[in-house]
Amino acid sequence: MPTLESVNFENLYWMIKGVPGTRKSTQSLSWPTPQYWFSWDRKMEALLRPMKMWDIDPKLISYDDYDDWNKARTKLEQFQINCPYKTLVFDSLTSCADSALRQTLKLKYGVKRSSGAAAGKLVGGIAINEIEDYNAEAAALGELIALTKDISKFHKVNIILIAHVLDVEYKSPLNQQGTVVRSIVTAAKRIAAKIPAYCTEVYHFQMQPSIDISKGGDFEALTANNGDDFARTVLTLDPKIRFSSEPFYPTYIKPHIK
Repeated sequence: MPTLESVNFENLYWMIKGVPGTRKSTQSLSWPTPQYWFSWDRKMEALLRPMKMWDIDPKLISYDDYDDWNKARTKLEQFQINCPYKTLVFDSLTSCADSALRQTLKLKYGVKRSSGAAAGKLVGGIAINEIEDYNAEAAALGELIALTKDISKFHKVNIILIAHVLDVEYKSPLNQQGTVVRSIVTAAKRIAAKIPAYCTEVYHFQMQPSIDISKGGDFEALTANNGDDFARTVLTLDPKIRFSSEPFYPTYIKPHIK
């Protein structure tokens, strides 16, 4: 029976979320190597510049592009047995969910072509997802969480889930007063609300505009919930961290772990 004395902060379960362009993928590159990337967004070339700037050996960054859930699940099952990496990055959780939905469409369309039977729904000749497909998406994401939790605990690996966000309005059942918060983007709403609960660290990346538009804005990482953007940390990090081109993990996280 383990006790809290055995807790290890060298490997944690992370979520980094925010709108596009807030350096979620870029800063994930600063986590311990070797790394393996589940590249659903398929834009790994965007990492070449920070990789060179931070003097990271490209041989320590491995990846595969994914377009359906089954291939990713097979890889995760291999990592359950043997995982030679210190960090696994999922870029992004949003695209992973989209891939699960496309997988259901490809299967339905394949059945229709081979049998001639109606399989799925077409609108203007375009196959669209039906309600049960969203259950498949939720099941795939739930399986991803279960597999990565197992890998993280057994092999002492950092897990990073990169997620996009959008504004969602919640209404009070008492007075129907609406509150707008930012939630991670998945088609199935319930799984979107559950996934952050499994993460030890949740950071919200954002940008504060600069008065001088020629200089761009300042990047910020929220590590504490501010009501609109959920975040949390078990480390002694500041509630808001302002960063620029420096690598996030060795600059801000590693000193607190040590």
